[in-house]
Amino acid sequence: MPTDKIQISQCFPFIEADLKEEIMSFGEIKTVPKGKYVVRQGSYLNFLPIILDGLIKMYAEEDEVEFLLYYIYPNQSCILSFNHLFSQEPVRFSAITEEETTVLCIPVNKVKEWFIKYPSFTQVVLKDFQRNYEDLLTTTKQLVCYKIEDRLINYLEKKAVLTNNKEIQISHKQIALDLGTSREVISRITKKLQASNKLIQHKRHIELV
Repeated sequence: MPTDKIQISQCFPFIEADLKEEIMSFGEIKTVPKGKYVVRQGSYLNFLPIILDGLIKMYAEEDEVEFLLYYIYPNQSCILSFNHLFSQEPVRFSAITEEETTVLCIPVNKVKEWFIKYPSFTQVVLKDFQRNYEDLLTTTKQLVCYKIEDRLINYLEKKAVLTNNKEIQISHKQIALDLGTSREVISRITKKLQASNKLIQHKRHIELV
């Protein structure tokens, strides 16, 4: 079985055989290098991206301030982009690869058709909606209720899980962008957390204790 077909079968193990064949026929698989945009805020979307392999960060920008929304893992569609498929408005978020990522792009006309035609496709979409809605609630709760120290630790712990590595290769500037604060604040909090033995700041990476 070709690699593309194996990836699609793993992504959609419970869908109808006819739908799987349609995905093979109409979907386009792209390999996107690390640090490249899959979707950029302000653009118009004509496809639904589904991550077959890799990792994508979803974030939004307002008044030149960026803030992290959530991450898209393999076998997940981007539910925010799904919402935009049914409107003529530009997207209000960006999706950028955290590592080399394989993306299945489904044309908008097929998404609309399959949403009505195939119950299993509808279930996939609703499941992703619930998961990403919960991620957004978690992000909102952290912004409202958590101190910056707790938000930073939660952020680094999630990064460690995503990369399966407690040594996190990331700059203070990038952390500040994701958390919607300044590099100076992150540097100050990192020193404070290191003093309390919660992390170790190395020259080029941060290590969780």
